[in-house]
Amino acid sequence: MPTPLNRRLKQKRLTLDYVARAMGNSSSNPANSESSTVLPMPTAFAPSRRPTMNSDVNVFSAGSFRFIDLFAGIGGLRLGFEAIGGRCVFTSEWNEYARKTYCENFQNDAGHVLAGDITVIPAEDIADHDVLLAGFPCQPFSIAGVSKKNALGRAHGFKCEAQGTLFFDVARIIEHHRPKVFLLENVKNLVNHDKGKTFSVIYKTLVEELGYNVHWKVINAKSFVPQSRERIFIAGFREDKSFSFDSLSLPNP
Repeated sequence: MPTPLNRRLKQKRLTLDYVARAMGNSSSNPANSESSTVLPMPTAFAPSRRPTMNSDVNVFSAGSFRFIDLFAGIGGLRLGFEAIGGRCVFTSEWNEYARKTYCENFQNDAGHVLAGDITVIPAEDIADHDVLLAGFPCQPFSIAGVSKKNALGRAHGFKCEAQGTLFFDVARIIEHHRPKVFLLENVKNLVNHDKGKTFSVIYKTLVEELGYNVHWKVINAKSFVPQSRERIFIAGFREDKSFSFDSLSLPNP
């Protein structure tokens, strides 16, 4: 019987030669002569730059979990979870150019599924996983996105048929697979969009309909990227854990 939810709808180390080719330069260029040199680990994922938790949450041991990467972009979240030993078993990204970049970033990915439009993919066709990652589209909820859509007389939020309901595709996949953990990411304005009604629907769906223990926090990523970039992170646990974002210790910018 359909549920209420259904009814509602390597880390990669790059050589200088690789970077030169990606930028359209010749590896014979003197500036790129050290083609065998391996570039260091991206700063954001270096051990000294990783956030730490002052709690006893220990859901997985290193290398023991499988995860999926939805609305993956070019693979930023995947890098972070591979850096702590996870293995990505399914990816979804519909944008043509993001897909091309993703494939360049993860070339040694034999057998890995890179799917397109998540709305047409049955949940049962997605590989079993322990962790679900999803940075579902933010344009329907962002301040800039809402302003633009209002100026053009277009719907925003859940009323945006193109992108506003994609959260419910995440929810149907969670409902089917019941991962141990999920991590969702979006713009900070998701909290206040439509006077808080949008976030209330999301929170109630995750907690009341799907039965997860949910925690959320707006975090500024300036500790990892050279800009002030505030995003909401929503973490859900299938089983109750002594987790709190208040225990998160971020490195200094």
